[in-house]
Amino acid sequence: MRVRMEPDPLPPAASQAIGEPYALPEILRLKQLFATLPDARVHGRVLHPLPEVLLIALCAMVSDCEDFTDMGHFAQSQLSWLRQFMPLRNGAPSHDVFRNVFLALQPDALLEIMELWVGGLDGKQVTIDGKVSRGTKDAVTGRSTLHILRAWVSEAGLSVGHEVCAEKSNELEALPRLLSKLQLHGAVVTIDAMGGHPEIARQIQNQGADYILALKANEKEAHQAVIAHFETQRTSTEEIHDQGTWVQGSEISTSREQNRGRYEQREVVVSREQAWWPKAWKWAGLQSVICVRRETMRQRHSEETPCVEMHYYLSSLTVSAAELGRLIRNHWSVENQCHHLLDVTYHEDHCQVRDKTAAHNLTLMRELSAKVLRSSHVKGSVRSQRKRCALDPAFRSEVTSRIFHGFGA
Repeated sequence: MRVRMEPDPLPPAASQAIGEPYALPEILRLKQLFATLPDARVHGRVLHPLPEVLLIALCAMVSDCEDFTDMGHFAQSQLSWLRQFMPLRNGAPSHDVFRNVFLALQPDALLEIMELWVGGLDGKQVTIDGKVSRGTKDAVTGRSTLHILRAWVSEAGLSVGHEVCAEKSNELEALPRLLSKLQLHGAVVTIDAMGGHPEIARQIQNQGADYILALKANEKEAHQAVIAHFETQRTSTEEIHDQGTWVQGSEISTSREQNRGRYEQREVVVSREQAWWPKAWKWAGLQSVICVRRETMRQRHSEETPCVEMHYYLSSLTVSAAELGRLIRNHWSVENQCHHLLDVTYHEDHCQVRDKTAAHNLTLMRELSAKVLRSSHVKGSVRSQRKRCALDPAFRSEVTSRIFHGFGA
């Protein structure tokens, strides 16, 4: 169990007391949180305090920087701007300082700050998915050395937990360790097929949370039983503009969407009773067996044959079919709001930092910087705001002044 860190209250006129006449209270508070992190460097030989180094790294990430060399250039070129918020009595830290700090800092320490920002998980959706950092490769084998299993909270736009998959292992091996680190009571945990196992369902229930688990061929017997059940439930196949016919007794929610020339109809069908499935008892707390049927085509009224996909889920929830459908769709926020952003906007897969600890800390700093940008009241994508922060110190000040907007503490 992790112990949450609470920063000391800010003293009156704190900025004047430490010689920072233009310091923002939010910046000072973040410095206090960074000051609670352990510093593994040799005491007495440190020219740049850990809170200053981490805060500069965060501001550099916000300003379109991507690696330690960029951070060093940012610190040197923006020294006068940075001195509004911190003394920097020994000048700007070099790229080696940033590298040494990120090599020595334990990622769990930064995760503590992210957990504090998110707050309690009661009533929130925790989405678990894995991501491989392609640029972090072993020089001998050519394989990536960093494969992170991430617990993402879409409501907060931050992760509350990371677990690094062991070498020559997979996500299923790391999943129980990740779950055990989280305070899940009252949360809804959604996991794709790799977590669709009775042991995972039982662990989530034991921790006081509900689950929605994708069911695929990795649980062959259960998967086939559920497919056979829903095939008998649907009595006919209708055109895409019709709802279709399902046997009475199943709860159905239908939605239609047309976006960017793509038409999609979704049917969420929920079976509450499980008398048809003799081995339902294996799944702790099982309340709903779900089929999501999707028909997609480029134009609604055309002769094109629609593409039909069927997906199956098991859940301990008793909410409506429409709400289950919303939670299932929202699972992919981890891909759209996090993994895609890290790859496309932050170019994470191109980062050549090969030390596992340093690469992990950089990933966490990218998440924190994206959260800072999303928390600002300025319209625009994360990419456009990073560009503006790099070019306009006044805009950068405006963005960083709202670092703690929506903070969970």
